[in-house]
Amino acid sequence: MAPDEVDQEDPLQAVVLCDVFNQRFAPLTLDHPRCLLPVCNVPLIEWTLESLASAGVQEVFLLATWHVEKVREYLEKHHPLLFKPQSSRSQGPSATSLSRISLIPVPEARSVGDAMRELDARQVIKSDFVLVHGDSLGNLDIASVVRAHKERRRVDRNAIMTICAMSVAENSRARRHGDLSVFTLVPNTSQLVHYTSIPAIPRVALLKLPLELFESARDLDVRNDLVDCGVDVCAIDVPPLFTENFDYQSLRREFVQGILTSDLLEAKIFMHVSPPASSTSTSAGEPFSTVSGGVLGSPTYGAGYMLRVCDPARYDAVSRDVLAGWTFPYTPRLGMPDGAKYTKSSGSCFVSDRVTISSSASIGRRTMLDAHTRIEDGAIVGESVLGKNVLVGPGSVVRHSYLWDSVSVGRNCTIDGCILGVGVQIMDHVHLAHGTMVGDGCIIGPDVSLAPFSRVSMHAYRTSEDDSGDEDMDTDADTALGKASRGCLWASLDAAAASLAHDESDDDDVDVLEHPRNAKLFMIRPDTSGVELSDAASDLSSIDADSEPGLMGSDMGDSDDEDSDLSSSLSANGYGSMSLTLPGGTESQTYGEKLETEERVREFENEARASLERAFEEKHAPENAAIELKTLRMASNVPPGEVRKVVVSFLLGRCSVERAKETADLLDHWGPLLQEVAQDDQVEALALMQSYCALHLSHTRLFLPLLKKVYNDEIVSDEAILTWWRHPSSRHVVLHDEHKKADAQQVVLELRKRAEPVVRHILETDDDDDEDDDDEEEEEEDEDDDDDE
Repeated sequence: MAPDEVDQEDPLQAVVLCDVFNQRFAPLTLDHPRCLLPVCNVPLIEWTLESLASAGVQEVFLLATWHVEKVREYLEKHHPLLFKPQSSRSQGPSATSLSRISLIPVPEARSVGDAMRELDARQVIKSDFVLVHGDSLGNLDIASVVRAHKERRRVDRNAIMTICAMSVAENSRARRHGDLSVFTLVPNTSQLVHYTSIPAIPRVALLKLPLELFESARDLDVRNDLVDCGVDVCAIDVPPLFTENFDYQSLRREFVQGILTSDLLEAKIFMHVSPPASSTSTSAGEPFSTVSGGVLGSPTYGAGYMLRVCDPARYDAVSRDVLAGWTFPYTPRLGMPDGAKYTKSSGSCFVSDRVTISSSASIGRRTMLDAHTRIEDGAIVGESVLGKNVLVGPGSVVRHSYLWDSVSVGRNCTIDGCILGVGVQIMDHVHLAHGTMVGDGCIIGPDVSLAPFSRVSMHAYRTSEDDSGDEDMDTDADTALGKASRGCLWASLDAAAASLAHDESDDDDVDVLEHPRNAKLFMIRPDTSGVELSDAASDLSSIDADSEPGLMGSDMGDSDDEDSDLSSSLSANGYGSMSLTLPGGTESQTYGEKLETEERVREFENEARASLERAFEEKHAPENAAIELKTLRMASNVPPGEVRKVVVSFLLGRCSVERAKETADLLDHWGPLLQEVAQDDQVEALALMQSYCALHLSHTRLFLPLLKKVYNDEIVSDEAILTWWRHPSSRHVVLHDEHKKADAQQVVLELRKRAEPVVRHILETDDDDDEDDDDEEEEEEDEDDDDDE
């Protein structure tokens, strides 16, 4: 193919990897294909297909290993016009929408590499294509990433892949401390030159970078603030590379790492880093530059939210994000990918038609109730998603949980941080602790309590999903599940880890990321006790260079000071992001450059205030004001934190305790703008509000009402308030005013103390149910004792 040849004539194709070859969702995936797990009552595959159709993809190939017939039946039922036998398909795919879905069974595959080799053998890929994990969900602008990839390929045919990732703050719920990655990039081109996967256990103490990385680039960005979107744009050359190298099993840790460290291949991999669509982050790229050969700094394309639902903790995080509107325009109120719509009530509670709620029941914030669900007297449901035909019995409490279709919960039960499969029955007086997963059709109870991270299934415990359909279900009751139970209580994660430790040969064979010691970190409300997390910036500040390529130290004992005399200059560059500069050059920013940056920030602040003044006087819509501020920020090349500072200072400057009605009206109108600028770092936004009130004594009485307002209006989340409360920024002045800073320091501490009622309310209503659960258990024990007497 000639270097300037473009495959515009070929329809855009996509490949969906339906399986991920781990057991993080077991036992749920023993009965369901991973790609059909419901997220906010919509199967994952619907989210994926909707994203691909929006990107202009015309032909989709689904690679499926397990539950192939269930996937086929689903497609035949829900997408009959797209999923047809090859002979009956019309010729000539549509140029505007998805026109074909093909299912490719790969029953012998035991890894992504095996599936990709089968794809190559089929010879169905005709040009560059989109490779998507079947558990990816969001509204990422994939179409513009594809265009940028093709533009880059015009200039450099060695650019075989563009990996999509999203930058998140350190305290984001999207980050999971058992499966993080470090990406090393060339700053001006976004070329990926080194990749490392970091499990929590065993702790990674030293990151080594090979000296070869610096031969072609003096500056490198080392980032661990990125989460994988599960979307790659690939050249047609990618599938054959899997066929040529059978060592490539996983996509990131082996294929990507193999390409980056190959001495024979000239292939290059690039990154596209996207902020959320409504964010004002600087981390996406501007249109492709043929001069630099890469993607540069401002977010003019490829924005959006996209995350993989790759474990229960991420399932919980993504579900919350959907309810919060991050997947716009696919939201419960506007319409989900399957067309379902919900009525929104206060506190982001979404209710479908034909839902029955007792007048004495309580429905909390961020809750979704699907059709024909019934909540009976005195029941409490909060921060949970309930499917169709769900029953929550009198006096029962369901929090932070996901109940799929036809689940029944009896009287006086507690379901906390759990996922319950289709048709599960929870009998009276049952307590399920956080992290519990119950497979389809199980019956638990009555009068039992399960420990955190329990797993219950109709299938006996086994070590892989591949034989899930080959054995009859075990329907015998497990005594630990109650006298009327039906199902099997699986071995605990601690017991599984102990078993592996006892058999050292088996322990060596287990993927370190899938080891039971890491598995607890993938659960809802993960257990981090006894775990020294390895993604903090302090851990990654220990970076060494080595003469051997691709080395990654797993413990300090592997390092040797004589391996290298390279000394690195590290400068913090945001959450978990650092820049490396070789000695002998200038510092990362010279004195003159610092003065220039300060001047640029001052100019931006003046222009932004003027823009807000106009918007305020002319009563502009908050959305229009946000667009103008975003344009100014991009033109000035300042970080998004500067926008937050200007907006918080401007709005609070127009608030007054003496004019309560006018202040409330102002915040009602301009609240969406505050929410927009606060969205990618709500903790900083809260700290800025606190510091402004501390620096302006006339506003000290405003802070507590303001905090309640942004909480009740969901401008910031309760998680953000708790994180701010625990964060050092809540104890220090973060706005720069040297004349007032010393006096304001004590006021900051006083304002933090005034916030205690809000923090206490959040803890009591959302997080600290343990005391109530203990009281209920004690009452039940007392009742049992009375009965015995």
